[in-house]
Amino acid sequence: MKKTKYIFLGLLALSAVACKKSVITQFGDVKTGTNLKFVQTAPGLPAVDGYVNGTKITPSQSLSVTDNSLTTSITTGIIYNYTGSTTTYLGLFPGSNYAVVGSGATAIKVVTTTNVPALATAQTSAPGTTIGSVTQNTSDDSYYTIFTLGLPGSATAPVGIKVIEDKFTQTDGTKAYVRFANMIPNATSALDLASTVTLTGASAATTTTFATNVAYGSASDFIAVPVNSSGLSSYTFQAYATATTTKVGAVSSTVSLAPGRYYTIIGRGLAADYAVPGTTITLKASARPATSTLPEIYFAPAQLVFYTNK
Repeated sequence: MKKTKYIFLGLLALSAVACKKSVITQFGDVKTGTNLKFVQTAPGLPAVDGYVNGTKITPSQSLSVTDNSLTTSITTGIIYNYTGSTTTYLGLFPGSNYAVVGSGATAIKVVTTTNVPALATAQTSAPGTTIGSVTQNTSDDSYYTIFTLGLPGSATAPVGIKVIEDKFTQTDGTKAYVRFANMIPNATSALDLASTVTLTGASAATTTTFATNVAYGSASDFIAVPVNSSGLSSYTFQAYATATTTKVGAVSSTVSLAPGRYYTIIGRGLAADYAVPGTTITLKASARPATSTLPEIYFAPAQLVFYTNK
């Protein structure tokens, strides 16, 4: 099988974003309704498109890729990993805040993108494949994140979608709020998340384990964390196998937390190499060597990444 070098968008750190909500004009300039965000965390899965009530709402983008050793440009959808830049990004839509759609029985679907032009080489999932669909009962001013997760061809952790409600119920404006989402499909245990911070006036760093035993495909509730009363507070996060000191993935980049804001820390990638059934593809739990001719999509080391909810 010939191999294709894909350029994909991933993430290590997104800065805080403004609070104004995105509006999806396909839905008639909806100003009230439910609020949705799509996040692609399935390692090795091609780009995806998100649909709501039968209408594609996620954007397309042009990327340079190498197909059968020839560099070309394609139009594609939400991507997992992009290593053609010194900055990595989160494959999500919208990039800031949420898409506002009509509430009620909200039909949500994620489909692998049909690239234009079509790629000649094989991917881990065929274009146009439905990854997952669900009808979510929603109400006005509710918030949900739709995670694409899993391993291509896996019987134990199949690719699919998980809809998680984002509950912004905390009211202390002097604290920041953080939750942990475990999206590593082949970790050997649930995960804990620890944080380290040195706040203004403190004589030493404080390390706290604030999310414990978070199972794959789930997320903790938002948890209040102390922050500086002025300026940003630099937190460092590390995931561990539950109740151990065994690190899972590289430590995240520093996350600058602000009072009154909400953040999701995501554990994603592979804890071990994964051979995709029925193919010659092995997804690697390691960074892609600079000299490699294999596609970027084949490499997904375990890592912590984050985005700002609101």
